[in-house]
Amino acid sequence: MQRRALPLLLCLGGLCLAVLLLGRNAWAEERTLLDLPRLESLALSGHPLIQAARSRQDRAEAKLAEARSAFGPKLDAGVAGVRVQDAPQTLALDPVTGKAVAVVPLGYRETYKAALTLTQVLYSGGSLTANRKAAEFGVQTAAAEGERTVQTVLHHVRAAFYAHQRAAARKTVAIQALDLAKQHLLKVQAFHRAGVVAKNEVLRVQVAVSNAELDLIRANSAVAQAWTACERAVGAPLSQDRYVLPPPEATPPVYDVPGDPVSLAETRRPELKGLASARNQALQVAEAAAGQGRPHLSFQGEANVTDNGFWPTEQDDYRLALNLQWRFFDFGETEAKVRQGKAAAQELLHQLDDLRIQVRQEVIEATQRLEEGRARVEVARTQVTLAEEDYRMALKRYEAQVGTNLDVLDARVALNNSRTQLVDAVYDTAGAISNLRYALGEPVPEGERVQEKRETGDGAFSH
Repeated sequence: MQRRALPLLLCLGGLCLAVLLLGRNAWAEERTLLDLPRLESLALSGHPLIQAARSRQDRAEAKLAEARSAFGPKLDAGVAGVRVQDAPQTLALDPVTGKAVAVVPLGYRETYKAALTLTQVLYSGGSLTANRKAAEFGVQTAAAEGERTVQTVLHHVRAAFYAHQRAAARKTVAIQALDLAKQHLLKVQAFHRAGVVAKNEVLRVQVAVSNAELDLIRANSAVAQAWTACERAVGAPLSQDRYVLPPPEATPPVYDVPGDPVSLAETRRPELKGLASARNQALQVAEAAAGQGRPHLSFQGEANVTDNGFWPTEQDDYRLALNLQWRFFDFGETEAKVRQGKAAAQELLHQLDDLRIQVRQEVIEATQRLEEGRARVEVARTQVTLAEEDYRMALKRYEAQVGTNLDVLDARVALNNSRTQLVDAVYDTAGAISNLRYALGEPVPEGERVQEKRETGDGAFSH
């Protein structure tokens, strides 16, 4: 009976194991891979700063609509009621005798009036036109600020993504260092049990293992902090039960530096366009203020009904009027407003000149850092190859007892440092590319996402 039950139990155990493995794979597949384009899409779809920029642009467009509406007619409806102590009246005089012969009413004790009033500005001294142009430049300024806000958010997303990848790659290096230290500890302990080496060598390697464990703890903490930084950059929480970031790459992204990047940045950067629009807006504000000192002409027409009861229906009338107003003296108020607008425009002009210098500096620095990073990557790759060979030789010499334990420890430290240097070089280069794209004011076409390519290399950092 027991022999018959044994195959059945084995089958059930195998089935349970298969279910667990398949379930684990299914759970793993439920998590969405968040590569850089997906992170950028998440940020573009709901980042608070982008939403705020869109609201600022909506406000600027509403202000433009308000300025345009000032050119159109205004139609007002009004109802009024007046009660006096005595009804207004006068005496009718006899033209011959001059004596009062009758009482003539001039109104009602209670008077109700309903009216429709149409007002149209015919000439405003250029104020309305200047206000409309200022609002148009305000829309352009808000659009430029919104475009730069999008670029800034994407730049922060790239920086946070590369920081996480750097932390993950350093964690891989820490795991590799810990594995090497543990493997070496086993060999030293075996030599110690055989009486080949002294106890102090075992202790020295155990200290190295502890240091590697501390480095791994710090690396795990750095990865967790980098994940939080990604959430901040995207502008939304990212559950690690739902999302997963790709493994770190061993090569930086491919990017071709455009010809004459400084001139390209000067034509692309939204801040330059925004400051130019803001300067024009200030000039138009000054022109609108100057228009207050010119004559203003408006037309007003009114149709009304008056009666002594509500709703008035008895007496209907109309009134047409042309109003001309010209303020000759305002104690310098208009002149002061004009000076303020022109001074603001001049200030923005100087800021525009300074920004051009800053843009040039940012582009040159980003280009130089990109060249430096690429050179460092090549040197670091060679350094890792040499360090791996040096460690292999030191380990073999120690196993043959023609080398010392210190040689192995020093070679492993050098190998760990060289791998860390390669990680830093790769992601410093990636950061330099992101900085250059940001300095150039790289546009983000609607519906298009940047697809990230990689240089040919050894693939991902692996353990």
